[in-house]
Amino acid sequence: MATLQQLARETVATAEVKPGVGIANGVNTTGYVLRLPGGGGAYPAFWVRDAAMMLGGGLISAGEIEGWIRVIAAVQPGPRGISLKRGLFVPGYSIPDHINVNGRAVWYPGTYADGDDQGNGQYGFLPPADDAFYFIQMVREHLNLTGKPDILRSRAATGWGNPSIMEICDKAFESVAVDSATGVVVCDGAEGGSRVDWGFCDSVRKTGLVLFPTLLRYRAASDLASMHDALGEPEPAEAYRRVANRLRDSVGSTFLREAVDDEAMLISATGLGRKDDVWGSAFAVSEGILSGKAEAAVCRGLLSLYKGGGIVADGQVRGLPPSGPFGGYWEQSSSPQGHYQNGGFWGTMSGWLVVALHRVSPPSASGILRDLVASIVAHRREGAPWEWINPALNSCQNALYCATVALPHAALRRSGLAEP
Repeated sequence: MATLQQLARETVATAEVKPGVGIANGVNTTGYVLRLPGGGGAYPAFWVRDAAMMLGGGLISAGEIEGWIRVIAAVQPGPRGISLKRGLFVPGYSIPDHINVNGRAVWYPGTYADGDDQGNGQYGFLPPADDAFYFIQMVREHLNLTGKPDILRSRAATGWGNPSIMEICDKAFESVAVDSATGVVVCDGAEGGSRVDWGFCDSVRKTGLVLFPTLLRYRAASDLASMHDALGEPEPAEAYRRVANRLRDSVGSTFLREAVDDEAMLISATGLGRKDDVWGSAFAVSEGILSGKAEAAVCRGLLSLYKGGGIVADGQVRGLPPSGPFGGYWEQSSSPQGHYQNGGFWGTMSGWLVVALHRVSPPSASGILRDLVASIVAHRREGAPWEWINPALNSCQNALYCATVALPHAALRRSGLAEP
């Protein structure tokens, strides 16, 4: 853990872009320090989810986080949303996928165009379903660091006025469509209504009820309850707790796929993308959303996959089981098989798997963490931590990728497995 923390600190430092500093995509004119997804130059913009994944490990100050909150709030649209070319539409109060260093919003993956032409729907006609919840996580982290709700009361310039940051969060939470019966996030399969479920599957097409942003919605509801509590507002706090409790019930009933020998996994989506979600299953355990029986079954399912081989390489984790009707590769993905989000191995999610396996096999959990750290240290001069790897194909991509080390470090701290 000490080595992982040091790797996280060093890698996050390489991603800093101070005000007035120019990068490949322009000059930082936001007036605030930004952090790119990595220091290798592969992603020359400020990604909301990647920035959120740097938090929780004591690596970023509250003052810097406040700057991020204000940069993001500044581009939040009002209730009418934004209509773009080729049928793309940004629902009211949405949070963008990423923001160029000039402060302009990019609502969709796969482009840096920040005007009214941001693609043709390949990455969805609506923005990804996760960033609103990651923004709320940022605000909650600021509250955690300061212990004071001042940031929640403060006002920020947005595309719809100067509301409080608490109001901005409340509106963002409602910007993502959900199923009325369950509260689970929906990815519409109809042309013109599709969206990416979350950014680490933005090259994958999924439809129906979707797991991962639902888990993020659960965490965001819990965060919002705590934030309203901090403001002395019990009624909205209780309303968000009811949302969180409803989602606790819905995740198991919607996504749990029981297998043999008391092992289980969570599927990624109920339509296209009905696959066993290794990342999502581990994250669900890490977040504590499942009942005790279901959680134990999922932990055993993950352990069985780990011992069977194929979901972990050098301590980094594949999104799907390596084979079988609920594994292999995604039905629709723009990534080649074995690469990127369609069979690559990611350290970003390793912390969640360590937490889940620690419940049923502490030695297995420790082994994954040791392998992750050892692999990165061994390949540090070559550019590790990488965004993803696949040793079988001798592939790796995007050097000095922050989430590969920052998120496992934060996840282990959040779980209580590591000292603050």
